[in-house]
This record gives sequence, structure tokens and C-alpha cells, in this order.
Amino acid sequence: MKKLRLLLGTLLAGPAAMATVSVSAATPEIWLGPVDPVTVAARKWNASADYMDLFRSDSGWKTVAGSIHVFKIGPGFVQQGTEADLRLIFSELKKRNIKLALEIGMATRSEHCNQSTEAYGAPGLVEGLLGRVKRLGGELNYIAMDEPLYYGHEFKGGGACSLTVRQVAADVAPNVKLAKSLFPNVEIGDVEVAGLSTDFLHATEEWVDAYREAVGFNLAFLHTDVGWSLASMKNLVPLAEFVRSRSVKFGVIYNGNANDDTDEAWARGTIEHFNYIESGLGLIPDQAIFHTWVPFPTRNLPESQFGTLTNLVIQYLRPRSVLTLRHDGTNFQGRLTDLNGKPIGAAPVSLVAVGAVSDKPAEVKRLTGKVFLKATEAMMVVRANKELQCGGCQGAATAIIGKSRYYEEDNRNVQEIPGARIDVDAHGSVYENSREFPVTPGATFTLEVPYSARIGTEHAAYVAVLFVDDQGHEVGRRFLYLESLGFPVSTAVTGLDGAFRFNVDRTIAAARPQEFEAQFSGSDRYRGAAAVVQ
Repeated sequence: MKKLRLLLGTLLAGPAAMATVSVSAATPEIWLGPVDPVTVAARKWNASADYMDLFRSDSGWKTVAGSIHVFKIGPGFVQQGTEADLRLIFSELKKRNIKLALEIGMATRSEHCNQSTEAYGAPGLVEGLLGRVKRLGGELNYIAMDEPLYYGHEFKGGGACSLTVRQVAADVAPNVKLAKSLFPNVEIGDVEVAGLSTDFLHATEEWVDAYREAVGFNLAFLHTDVGWSLASMKNLVPLAEFVRSRSVKFGVIYNGNANDDTDEAWARGTIEHFNYIESGLGLIPDQAIFHTWVPFPTRNLPESQFGTLTNLVIQYLRPRSVLTLRHDGTNFQGRLTDLNGKPIGAAPVSLVAVGAVSDKPAEVKRLTGKVFLKATEAMMVVRANKELQCGGCQGAATAIIGKSRYYEEDNRNVQEIPGARIDVDAHGSVYENSREFPVTPGATFTLEVPYSARIGTEHAAYVAVLFVDDQGHEVGRRFLYLESLGFPVSTAVTGLDGAFRFNVDRTIAAARPQEFEAQFSGSDRYRGAAAVVQ
């Protein structure tokens, strides 16, 4: 079942609780950013073969094409795409009254920051890319800076610069001036990571002001590249409030989960994300960006087919619904309506217990990746509050992990791995390794892990495949972080008044779920909704 992103809480304690959502009639601007042919070729993906079909006169996305405001392209396509393709795109966007955006690193490598990242490019790169857009007839309306704050200030990888926020702002200022000289009316905004770090949240707030001081005007927008974790989603609310207080538009990039491995799964994850943010959190962004950097979805068209990128916009364009939920002990009830309070009858509403730990797995999660080239053997490791990849992640964690299965491409080298249990508070830890098993260097592998879990602090517990070389030395790990998953409780159908009821068995409460969530998955007439009670 779907992965659920929910606030932490204690269930069935105290007086009756009620969850409602704060909604707005505002309609966000819609941006679209499919993965382009240059990226597909470079990464050898079987994806987005119909990219250029978007610009045919008979292409199958007329509703979406008439509804999106901005089409976004990337620097690789501008640099290496054919002149014919780029001229066609620029021409067709003008005909359809769709604005053009370019996502690009706007900082230049120098002595004080010589890292090569998405944000910091070679000298002359920005000028060359903008010059090619102009020469081929592109009317550049927007520039989305590619995470300068993250890579200049927060990034901890090799060659990290660890600059101050104001140093990063000074680094982008010359290229901002250059862009304005080439395209005087271009609006320049930023894309930044929205993660679980509250420190980076505060740095992002500082960045908004530092940018204005460095260039003399506000960011046009701040778009969030969300980690789709609990803390990341929670951080969107105060960040949006701050950004809007500075007269900067706030946007959310909607896409799927990291481990989604089919078009349908990626689409369901994306829908879950925008339903939860806009219904569960009541946060309606100024701009909704449908953008993918991964091989999913594999197709952009047609808009009528579930699982395509344009169909996600169709799903998003449906009128929002409103779901309420309250409970008194084990009795739950609520109501489903449209934005005007009109009841939505005969609609299925499901109730799930989030973080209920049971011997019956809530879900099977899949970890897919490449075996490290120097690896000869591997083991599955289970960790809680041990060998963590982030500071401040220690927390309570309870999980039952079923028998896991490792296999390589074409279902070769199949390994069955015994299950494990975790039950610790913030001061306890778990450190378990499976037996070692042989692996094929460079092969694509999948690890299937069935589990149910209640995780008090994100990233406090994980399962990983740990690879070792022929000397027994670790060469790397691939991580699957455990999450509080939703355990299905029951499904009800709303009455003519939109009302629904659930009676929850007390054995479910005994599994100590963190929260209950009611979900309406949507219909052909309405977008889905969510409501949570503690």
C-alpha cells in the first residue's frame, strides 16, 4: 500500500481529537519539466522517448498544454541538443503561450570554491548557454538556479566549499547580472533542497535575504526539492510562510519516491505527495512543478493514460476535496466534501494505522542499485542508532523485518536472508549483520524487505547492503531507511451527506500506532484528500 507521510503523535490517549485541513481556492501556476533526450542518452535510460512529440501539433496533451504556465529545460539539453530540436521547442512554446524556464548552475568555479557540481560550473558556461538560447530564438522568461546554497554551503561531499550564505550569494551575483544583460525581463529564482535539517531551513531563510542584498532585488521564486520525509514535509510550512513574507513565490517540486520502480508507482507516489501537502498540511504553493530527474515516468504522453507525466497534471487539475476526521477512543468518523462544503457521497475512504508494528508486514520495500565494481561479497546489515549518516538522527525505533530477498538482474544469484527485530529507545542501538554472500561486480541488484515499523526519528534505523572486497574491506553501502508505514485498517463508503464511520479493533491500538489517517484517493471528478488524528 501507499507510503504515508505523517506527523508524529500518541494514539488513543486523552479526549476526542479532530483533524481538518486549511484550504485555499488559489490555483498554483503549473510548471512542467520532463527528462530530456540528452540526459536520457547520457544515462542510457529507457525513458522519455516521446519528449519531442510534446511539440507536435497533434500531440496528446492539449488539456495540459493549455493549463501549464512554464516549460523547464536543463543545461545539458541547451548545450548538446540539436539546433533543430531547440528551435522547434522555442517556437512551439511561443505559439502555445507557454513560458520558457532554464534550470542552471549560476555560480562559477574559482579559487575559493573549485568544486564541480550542479551549482558551480566552469568559467564561461553560463554565458555560453544563455547565448545559445538567445541565438536559437529562445525567449527566456525564467532562470531557476540549481541549488547554489546547498552545494556552496551545506554539501559535505568531496571538495565541499562550506561557504557562508553571503559568500554563496556573492558567487551567483555576477552571472545574475550577465543574465539580466542578455534577457532584461528574465525572472530569476532558486531551487533548493527541503530536507530534515532545521539548520538548513534557517540557512535557506538567511539566503533569501542575502541574495537580495547581493543582487539588489528579490528572488522571483523559491522552489523546494523535497526529500519526501516526515521532517522535510513539516519544514515546508514555516519555510513557505517566511518566503512569502519576503514577497517571494513559493513552489513545490512534485515527483515520486526514490525507490519507485514503475511508472504507476512513481505516479501514485507523486499524487500522494501533492495530496498530503495541499490537503493534509493545507499548504497550497504558488507554483506546482512537475519535474523528473529519474527514468520514471518512462513516457510523457498521452495525458489520458495513468502513469505518464502529463497525466499527473490532469490528476492535479481536478477540483480539490476536503476530508475531516475525528475520534473518540476507537470510534472514528468524518466527512468528505468539495471546497464549497457540498458532500461527496458513495466515495471510498480508507483508514490506516501509521506505525503499527505487527508480524504481518505493512509493505515490501525494494532497494535497487549497482554492485560496487570492487565488491566480491556482501551482507545485509540492520542498524538502529548506529553508524548513522546524519547528526541528531538518534531516536526510538521498533520494527519487525521479515525474510528478505536479494537478487541480481535476470533473477540471478538469489539469496534469502533471515528477518530481524528492532526495539530500542533513543539510547539503545541495534547492530546486526547477515551472513556474507557472493555478488557480481557492476550488476544491478534488488533487495526486497518486508517490514512494519514505528520510527520516532527519521533515519534512526535502516537496512543496507554492505559490500566488501576480496580482502574483506568495506567498499560501500546501499541504504534503505526504515519508515513508519501505514497498516490498513478498514474501508468505508461515504453516505449521501458525505459522512463515514470506522470502529477500530483494540488489537490495532495495542500495536501502538503513531497516528491514524483517513484517505480519499480521488476520482474522475475530484482530487484526493487526507486527514490525520493523533
